[in-house]
Amino acid sequence: MYNNLLSFGDIIELNLKCDVSKVMFNITNDIKNYKWLQYNPRKNINRYGLSVTSTDGSFNGIDLDSIAEYNKENNTNYDESSFKKYTNVYYDCYETRRLVDPFRPWLWRTHYLNFRQGGYFPPHRDMRKVDNQESFRILVPIRSCNVPELYFMYEEKPLHFNMGCAYFVNTNKMHSIFSYTDKSCMLVMNVESNNESIKKVGDLMRWK
Repeated sequence: MYNNLLSFGDIIELNLKCDVSKVMFNITNDIKNYKWLQYNPRKNINRYGLSVTSTDGSFNGIDLDSIAEYNKENNTNYDESSFKKYTNVYYDCYETRRLVDPFRPWLWRTHYLNFRQGGYFPPHRDMRKVDNQESFRILVPIRSCNVPELYFMYEEKPLHFNMGCAYFVNTNKMHSIFSYTDKSCMLVMNVESNNESIKKVGDLMRWK
């Protein structure tokens, strides 16, 4: 089924969007006392995450760590499917729920990412074997996610997004990110790959 989805393209804008001003007001509201934590704290890279899901609904930061390295250090066996409990970020913000709920039955590790100036992901592929595609990514650019503020390079070409719109992105192809601002923010949803979740993507295709 995943290969069938790719026949429509590697990057697909979906008929799913949010009010970005309301999202930003909610996730940056000091009264909420949300915990933005450094993403993969073992590396001194200017990027931070806010958990929408976690192991237990708290902001313990495990989901924002390198799962492989955390497992090795703590003798645990977490994977992308281990983070299914919703944090208050989900419950407090209607616009977050609006984005997440179409995929709720299959939602795994999900968080907001804030790239500050100099924050980046080096060129990488999320998975190399499509035959065993356990999950796929839905990305929602929220603020400052286009050139010249942020370069999301995909197969050596910069992507252009409509802020607040959800996209299926085939992250098995080479991609990287570099931010030239402190403001870049996006939602990253990790969705279990099965017939039902892929059909949902098809139902949400904007051109349908």
